[in-house]
Amino acid sequence: MKIDSIDIRSFDAKQLTVDFEPPQTGVTVEMFDGALIPSESETYTPLSGLTVTVLFRGKDRDEVQKHVSDFNAELQKGVVLTLDGYSRHFKAYMTGNSLSKTITKTRYTAEFKFTGYWFSDEVSLNWQGAYEAIFEAQGNRATPCRLTITATEYIEQLRINGLSCGEIIIDTIPRGATVIIDGETGFATMDGENKFKDVSLMEFPYLTTGQEKEHHLIFSDNNALVTLQYKPMWL
Repeated sequence: MKIDSIDIRSFDAKQLTVDFEPPQTGVTVEMFDGALIPSESETYTPLSGLTVTVLFRGKDRDEVQKHVSDFNAELQKGVVLTLDGYSRHFKAYMTGNSLSKTITKTRYTAEFKFTGYWFSDEVSLNWQGAYEAIFEAQGNRATPCRLTITATEYIEQLRINGLSCGEIIIDTIPRGATVIIDGETGFATMDGENKFKDVSLMEFPYLTTGQEKEHHLIFSDNNALVTLQYKPMWL
């Protein structure tokens, strides 16, 4: 098990169990007077829950408790958990924990509770000299994506259609310049500098899944190398 890039063996700790709780989704539905069937509106999907039990070891109780303290200190912010036996990762926000003694002074067990979501390793798609692209998004939760556009010739205006966020318009991309529109961080840059004044969009880009997993992108200018990157997210 890892917390971000830290192997928990550095705390003389070992993952014991993992219990997963799916999102407690409540479908939003209302039955209006005189209606024959209920009316369903957009449903918000909350975060998932995760409980991880960890064994801590040490030469005595003082050392064990120090290991627990150091472990806990790494969880004072959102972290990425890489769990033994799982190919996906869990973006985790700790909501609680408890510590239990064992019959020996050199062992403690602790239970850590998290809220968050699962995600897979990054997917990268590339198109060069293309006016359109068709692909299916992986995962089952809508996920932000990052668009990287490198102009192979001067582009006065590039329009990108086909994403759920609506049309994206980028003005003035010199040859060799790279524009990044990042749906995760909410930044638009060109060669590292703020480009937002030349970008028009309703929302930052994201990908839908399920029945809307197929995306058909349309580019108004093909003088570009376009890269789309995202980390598939799961309930």
